[in-house]
Amino acid sequence: MIFVRKLDRYVTWQFLKILIVAQVSLLVITTLVHLMDHINVYLDNDAAWADVARYYFLQVPYNNLLTLPMAMLIATVLTIGELGRHGELTAMKASGISLYRMAAPLFAFGIATSLAVLALGETVVPRINERSNVVYDEEILGRQVEYETYRGSFVYQNSEGYAYIVRSLFVEDSLASADQVEIQRRYLDGTFVRINASQMVWEESADAWVLRNGEIRIFPGLGIGTGARPAVPAATDTLAAAGPVDTAAATDTVEADTTPARDRSLRERMYAFRILRSPHLDDAPQELLARQKNPEELGYYELEEYIVERERLGAETRRERVDLHMKLAYPFANFVIVLFGVALVGSSAHAGRQGAGAGFGVALFLTIVFWGFIRVGQGIGYGGGLAPAVAAWLANGVFGVVAIGLLFRART
Repeated sequence: MIFVRKLDRYVTWQFLKILIVAQVSLLVITTLVHLMDHINVYLDNDAAWADVARYYFLQVPYNNLLTLPMAMLIATVLTIGELGRHGELTAMKASGISLYRMAAPLFAFGIATSLAVLALGETVVPRINERSNVVYDEEILGRQVEYETYRGSFVYQNSEGYAYIVRSLFVEDSLASADQVEIQRRYLDGTFVRINASQMVWEESADAWVLRNGEIRIFPGLGIGTGARPAVPAATDTLAAAGPVDTAAATDTVEADTTPARDRSLRERMYAFRILRSPHLDDAPQELLARQKNPEELGYYELEEYIVERERLGAETRRERVDLHMKLAYPFANFVIVLFGVALVGSSAHAGRQGAGAGFGVALFLTIVFWGFIRVGQGIGYGGGLAPAVAAWLANGVFGVVAIGLLFRART
């Protein structure tokens, strides 16, 4: 038992030494690549190098999590390769210690790392990413973080059931207006109300929208229960006693109908108006714009709520759903990649004879392949070719299946 504990500590220490070197190297490489790729941006915007340095400093936690699976694979391959090259792996097997038992501390470390990354990605890292993006946008690029000022041809539905169908929306500071607007609402008794207006203007003093030059159409429902007659709201009752409607002698389209009163109440009614105000139409212009956020600024549950909100606003969320599943898949890539590394080296007939350089080359090549699977899965998921969950877990699934297959043929 004492020997086994010492062995666990020894294998873990060998792994950690390589992991630290690999992680620092990858972090430096990714930072330099990003710096070289954006050097023209910094020069064109006369960015202070202190701000650039602060931006990259704030990016360290996110980049660490991003490159960690690659460093884990390099450390796994090199650790087991070195044990085999020095005959230590053979000595362990001769002492009755299998490959699985020898790699147990690596598996445990992989699981612990995955859980730690998952926790950090849900708490600390999104807040730091948000701050780094502010530094990049405001202090390096010199732009103010603000909402877009236009959105065209969209559908927005608020929590009370009012659906806005808008041709074009313009927002500038406290001023906002929309053209060719249709608002729909279905009531509990089945009554359906549709309002069409040529223009909708935000009235800041009332914190509500004012509709101009339009018409209200009321389609009565069947009521509740057999033979029940629906309650058909009058023009001033529309939108639940919304407020005054300037109708200029509004005309009930069925007023002159000779149909019996019982049947006439089930017919459509229409009212014209010049101005319509309603306290229920209080969705702020910024909400209708549905500003897009960066997924790396949000934790899993925050991103999930953000997706639900955007879907309620009628926005496309396929990319965000892929990113949502990636928030679970990517942390557990750390365990999958350790499993794959152990299986790969353990099943290799030349594991004990290959040099450190060859092992590093193999590990580096496989990290590129793994990263390629992640990007391909994301791309296909963004395009709708794969379900979001499948797209996010594609790399883990492929490498996990291959690892299990290799473990079965490994010489334990």
